[in-house]
Amino acid sequence: MKFEVFLWVLVLVSLAVAIASSKYRRFALLAVGVAVAVIVTVIVVASKNEVVAPPASSSPPQHSKRVDFELLHIEKLDKEDPQARTRIDVAEIRFDQIRPTPGADPRTIESIRARLYNNSAHFSLTDFAYYLVVQDCAANACTTIYDQRGWTSVTAPANQARDVTIEIRSGESRESPPFQLLGTPKIILSPTETRAYKASTP
Repeated sequence: MKFEVFLWVLVLVSLAVAIASSKYRRFALLAVGVAVAVIVTVIVVASKNEVVAPPASSSPPQHSKRVDFELLHIEKLDKEDPQARTRIDVAEIRFDQIRPTPGADPRTIESIRARLYNNSAHFSLTDFAYYLVVQDCAANACTTIYDQRGWTSVTAPANQARDVTIEIRSGESRESPPFQLLGTPKIILSPTETRAYKASTP
């Protein structure tokens, strides 16, 4: 920057000399030409050396998704015992006595309790996947207002039953429930997958 200022000063001085003195006009104009050429060269070189900042990405920021720790746990166990998913068929288990547990607000549901029957003749059920549907029934019509999928661990020996509880996941915040009932709830709970892992030995 100081060098460029010096050159501009030299150009101005040379022009002043060329105008004031005809004797040194040729040399002054020559000096002006050289100085202008040097200034142009310096500007071109400096512009090439400038680092161009990359354009800002137009893609929206990626938001982290909710991690399903239950599924990650199942995937880990499946690698250790691949046959666990085929020992008990989904048709060999069923839910009965399905009933909702109200929350602090009677129009909400905190959890679902049910009795799970393992009708397998040989294997103990250790984990199951489910599909839960909550319907709101009024005026002889039922409307689905909530559904949920998930995994739950249980220990249900062959030809036995166990009581299970499925928690209703909270809404956007813990204080806001995911739904509110206007009529009578109807709960549909279905098994979708089974696991019968072998007991680990020390």
